[in-house]
Amino acid sequence: MKYSKSLFAISGAALLLSGCASQVVDKTPVVDTSVLKTSIRTSGPLAPDGTQTRVRYTAGNKSTEEVKTEYDSWVTSTIAGDNHTAEITRLDKNLLWQVNYNAENYAECPLSGCSSLSPLEKLKNKGEDDEEDYNPAGDDSCKVVVKKYDFTVTPKAKDREINGFIADQYVARWDLVSEDDQGNRDEHVVTMDYWMADVSNNQALKVAHDFDQKYFNKVIAPTPLARLLDQNMESSMAFFSAGKENEMKKLTSVGGEPISVKLEWYADVNTCPETEAKKDDPKFDAKDPVNSLKDMAGSFFSDQAEKGAKKWMGMEDGKPIISYIREVKAANMSGEHTSRFEVPKDFKLTDRQ
Repeated sequence: MKYSKSLFAISGAALLLSGCASQVVDKTPVVDTSVLKTSIRTSGPLAPDGTQTRVRYTAGNKSTEEVKTEYDSWVTSTIAGDNHTAEITRLDKNLLWQVNYNAENYAECPLSGCSSLSPLEKLKNKGEDDEEDYNPAGDDSCKVVVKKYDFTVTPKAKDREINGFIADQYVARWDLVSEDDQGNRDEHVVTMDYWMADVSNNQALKVAHDFDQKYFNKVIAPTPLARLLDQNMESSMAFFSAGKENEMKKLTSVGGEPISVKLEWYADVNTCPETEAKKDDPKFDAKDPVNSLKDMAGSFFSDQAEKGAKKWMGMEDGKPIISYIREVKAANMSGEHTSRFEVPKDFKLTDRQ
């Protein structure tokens, strides 16, 4: 019995060693790496309700952003899929890898990006109904012309602490009115409240910012909105920024790194209505009070039905059709293996563009 402790110790060490033997040791060099943790919340009928957690690693001319997505709806989650992905951007190789950890595969694309559908586009294409997507510019059968376009950027506050960062606040606003050939009007108001942090106060922010400057100058210099929003949201806002490159530069001319962005898009949509017989609203008739009240009640419920449809479409008064909140929660330097900027070894290549 006096050897029992030694035997237990030896057997425990053997188990520990056997467990270590099954693990692959990462022998790639360790480099100083910027690590940014960001959360994105989207909601509204033009964007799936859900939350993304993003962790972005940046070192020199390499950057990897891992994304985990949780949708509020199980149906949306099933349709969109791919809820653990990464985008590895390699300026040194002039290419980008889109990695799907669930499927253990990846696509290789130019720096400008992959042409495959985004989760939002997949969601639209696989929807159960056949309704057409809302397009602020109309379509071939009903042309919509812009009658008013106002865009302003206003400084609001300086040197305020947001999520632990010292930042300056700016508010951008778009006022857009369009009209179809029948005189029906759409009115859009987009507001974006964003906070720009001085990168000189945080090394991790500066490393990420310097990488972004190289990337944007090389790939997407004409689209300043891409510096503030993720790819899906920037695409959704293309209607408001197309052909307005000089005006859009107001957004990023202030400098710094966006650490908090809140965007809301409000719309009152009346252009290109469905063809229907028009009739005058019924009036109260003292000579036939019962029937006239019935007609007026019918008109009232018809109006309520229209309001209900607008509410379902996200056009209800006071409610945004898109709400988007992006916040950098933390920014720190960390020692990371260079394998962080490579596709996992056993993953399969599914597409090369």
